[in-house]
This record gives sequence, C-alpha cells and structure tokens, in this order.
Amino acid sequence: MPVSQLKQINKPLISIILPCRNEEQSLAQSINSIRKVLDNSNLTGEIIVSDSSNDHSPDIARQFADKLVKHDKEGYGLAYLEGFEVAVGEILFLADPDGSYDFGEIPRFVNEVINKDYDFIIGNRFQGKIHPGAMPFLHQKLGSPILTHIFRYLYQLPIGDINCGMRAIKHSLLPKLELSATGMEFASEMLIKASRHNLKIKELPIDYYPRLGDSKLRTFPDGWRHFKLMINHKFAK
Repeated sequence: MPVSQLKQINKPLISIILPCRNEEQSLAQSINSIRKVLDNSNLTGEIIVSDSSNDHSPDIARQFADKLVKHDKEGYGLAYLEGFEVAVGEILFLADPDGSYDFGEIPRFVNEVINKDYDFIIGNRFQGKIHPGAMPFLHQKLGSPILTHIFRYLYQLPIGDINCGMRAIKHSLLPKLELSATGMEFASEMLIKASRHNLKIKELPIDYYPRLGDSKLRTFPDGWRHFKLMINHKFAK
C-alpha cells in the first residue's frame, strides 16, 4: 500500500477520505473546496485520496491532497478500507469527490459529533434537494427507497437513505465495526454494524448534485450486493 504524504500535520481533528477511481474532472475542485471549508471553519483536517485510477487522478492527488494511498484495488468499500489504514484524525469524514456532495456540510457533521456527542452521522439526500440529473429515476424512485425500506424492516433502524455516501464517524469506534465489504454494499454494512454496536446515529438532510464524469454505479449488480449483504447479516448464525 504505497502512501505519498505531502504535508506533515499535527494530529488533525478530521480525516477526510475520498474514494477515487478516475475522477480527474472533479478531484482538484473537491480538494480545493475542502481546503476552503476547513480554513473558513478553523478546523484542522487531512485530505486522503484512496485511489485505484488509471487516469490523471493520482497526479492531481499528489499535487493537492495530504496523503495519496495508491492501491489499484477496485471497489468502493476497498477504497475506504485502504484509506482508513492511514487516517489519524479523531473524526473520519467520508464523501465521494465527484461533485455530487457539498463539502460545505463538513462543519455541520463535525458539530454533531463534537458538541452533541453523536457517534455516526449520515446524510439524507431525500430530505434535502436532489438536483436535476443528480440521481437516475430508477435509483430515486425505486432502487434506493426499496433497499432502504428493506433495511428498516430487517434492522428496525429509522434511516431514510442507507446509500448516502456522506458520513462522519468517531475514529475510535471504527475498529469495533470490523468492516470488510469491498463494494458498494460497504454503505449498508457500516450501518448494520453501527446499529448492532449501539452507536448513537443521526441523519442530516443534505443536497445532492449531478456528478462530474462517468458513474461507477452498476444498478442491478450493486443493488443485489446490498440486498444479499443485508439478508446474510440478518440471518447469519
């Protein structure tokens, strides 16, 4: 797991982990946006790019991020698992660097952890504004709502958007979750295990924007992996 560290930072409050696969169109913009938010909020943070790209994303990360983890392992969950290995912040903040999320939300998420003592914060795109073109019709009206309904029924956790990728969690609690999912189903695994370990969870409404570049989501295979993981964890012996 080669790691390029571009800046030495005293232990930061936040580790912002960006899973990256061919995001050269949006990565620099995302990192610059995060920097501005941190500066304007007087928050200390490190920006970690966990990368499996074959475009110019690694070069951008070397120029703008604090740490580049170049692992070349495909998978949404794998990107986070690799990024967690080098994170040192008290709070881990997760979001895709594809233009779909507003990093101006970072202070609001951090405030819920620091001042209200929540363990795990997750965004809810359906309670905010989903901008035109941000989410395909099938995902917005069928896929995400159906998976969320199944999750709520199985686990009795009142979460309204289990697939939202904007999240924050106390770093100290991460090891007990023993996360291992490698694909998009990582999002469901994180919630299932957070619930089982009685983490104090809160949802925050967020807006959702059209992404820049091509989507990596595969509607039916990824949806099936979410469903299978939920069933397996519910009925595992």
